[in-house]
Amino acid sequence: MLIENKAVKNEWEKFVKDNDIDKNNVRDMIIKSWQRCKEYNVDPYMGKGDLVPDNKLHRIKKQNKQLIETAEPFMKELAELVKDSHIVVVLTNAKGLILETLGDEKIMNNANQLKFIPGSYWSEEKVGTNAIGSAIEIDKPLQVNGCEHYCKQHHTWTCSAAPIHNPEGELIGILDMSGPFKRAHPHTLGMVVAAAKSVENQISLIEKNKELRIANKFSSAVFNSMSEGIISIDKFGKVIWINKAASKMFEIDRESAKEKDIKDVIGEQPTVEKMLSNHQPFNDEDISVYRNKERLYLNASARILLNKTGIADGYIIILRKMKAVKKMVNRMAGSEARFCFGDIIGENRYLKKVKDLGRRISKSDATVLIEGESGTGKEMMAQAIHNESLRRERVFLSINCAAIPQNLLESELFGYEGGSFTGARKKGRPGKFELASGGTLLLDEIGEMPLNMQASLLRVLQEKEINRIGGLEPIPIDVRILASTNKDLEEEVRKGNFRKDLFFRLNTVKIKMPVLSKRLDDIEKLVEHFIFILNQKSNQNIHAVENEVIDLLKEYDWPGNVRELQNVIERAVLLSEDGCIRVKHLPEEFKNNVEKEVNKIDSNSLPLLKLKDMEKIMLEHSIQETKTITEAAKILGVSRSTFYRKADKFNLKI
Repeated sequence: MLIENKAVKNEWEKFVKDNDIDKNNVRDMIIKSWQRCKEYNVDPYMGKGDLVPDNKLHRIKKQNKQLIETAEPFMKELAELVKDSHIVVVLTNAKGLILETLGDEKIMNNANQLKFIPGSYWSEEKVGTNAIGSAIEIDKPLQVNGCEHYCKQHHTWTCSAAPIHNPEGELIGILDMSGPFKRAHPHTLGMVVAAAKSVENQISLIEKNKELRIANKFSSAVFNSMSEGIISIDKFGKVIWINKAASKMFEIDRESAKEKDIKDVIGEQPTVEKMLSNHQPFNDEDISVYRNKERLYLNASARILLNKTGIADGYIIILRKMKAVKKMVNRMAGSEARFCFGDIIGENRYLKKVKDLGRRISKSDATVLIEGESGTGKEMMAQAIHNESLRRERVFLSINCAAIPQNLLESELFGYEGGSFTGARKKGRPGKFELASGGTLLLDEIGEMPLNMQASLLRVLQEKEINRIGGLEPIPIDVRILASTNKDLEEEVRKGNFRKDLFFRLNTVKIKMPVLSKRLDDIEKLVEHFIFILNQKSNQNIHAVENEVIDLLKEYDWPGNVRELQNVIERAVLLSEDGCIRVKHLPEEFKNNVEKEVNKIDSNSLPLLKLKDMEKIMLEHSIQETKTITEAAKILGVSRSTFYRKADKFNLKI
């Protein structure tokens, strides 16, 4: 739905009264059209079409017989697609004389009042700025919305029109969809352009071979000429039809896609599920779909197809690639929010707790401090928070405070004006805060930030504006700050390495990512996930894992956390010859750890004791020398459950 532009309305009133206009508030093509209307002496308060006699209309329609017969099927399909939407589909000749109209009864009655009917001229010279007449003038598709029309009687309408050319490139007609301004949709112009292009293609084929008849339906003729992916589903979510772009996008055969559940094509998408449940369309929702070797990031919109009783009969889903600006900024900054909460694998109670907290605070603009050891997924959590937030359609940027030299960190964060220091670009450069304005900025390894920069950061967080190096004017910014560190910032504050006031500013919400040694029950799920990803990326076919492998993985301490586990599994996948990961594919430290500990013992120094006494001594010693039961059990070469059982046998406190 379009929103009335009050600025355009004000400019229209100024223009028709005083011939005055602010070019910043009105599109250039509309201004030029208004100026032509002034030259034509069009009455801005009228706007009814100029009818020709019936005999002249009959003669003109006969002259345009091929155009009418070719366009009529596409017009019917367009009208069917937007039925009950109060939209009229119109075909004119090259001079703007209406040849055919299709639409529901209510909209046709409104059209009759404006003489928006067959036999009426709708050129700019006759009725002022409108999509049909203006498309003729500039020979390009365009949409004219509300007060952009020159005549006041048309201000409640929105029109989308596209020219139709013959094979020689000459203008022969206009295809238009018009209706109430408040019911207009930005995708309407794309549908009209595609339909007009299909009419041109059809005419070209007919003229090249008169014996060849083309009987394509609108769905295939129009939607297959669109770059967006189009999927039609019934009210139960079953796929009825997909276009070529969608087929290519999801690498699925168009025929095999039919009758599939929409979830089998685009994955489980809460937005689509909500639409099916509540019968509500959606616009410009960003979704991600994992297909083969990559994750697709798409922008989706949908509209409902209603039957005559106003009940949903089906849905049209329009899918297109993410906005170019977002991708460009992400490429420039080397950062992109690719992960959602569903990508953080695991059901461990500690992990579920932090994921639930992350989801709860995502919708707010609260500053979040994410702590955790290296490899625990701090950046994944930051990206997931962004992708669940109200800023998800905007930029996500990340800067590693430890990786940038101290003398460059300020310019990276706040930018600089041209010539402000030796080596600076002549035109200057925006910093991360400016690039991320409206979106999210992750300050990674915040604990490594120098104290002098901490003071500058605190000022920016308090005042919500930055000053470029060498700049005089402050620049307001709207950025949500996320910070991550593998240090204990409270301890760093006590040591004097981190400002106390900045710590409290960042610590609105703290999320502590659990280490993998506390998530051993997630090992199996993580292994399955990594194998699935690696199978897709490297065309492997790993389908089994030895039970002993899982046992060994669960007995390991994982100082490198999830990142280390991923590396271990990647190595095992590459070494596997028969599709099964075995113990021999694990690094040596997993297989020989117990043997190495045994070989260190000097047998001559061991006292002669009863076996049960020696067992008790070894249990006590392992508890004293290690930090965790997992580590103690690994040293003794037993499972955790066995260790607990034996400790209980000797009444040992653990």
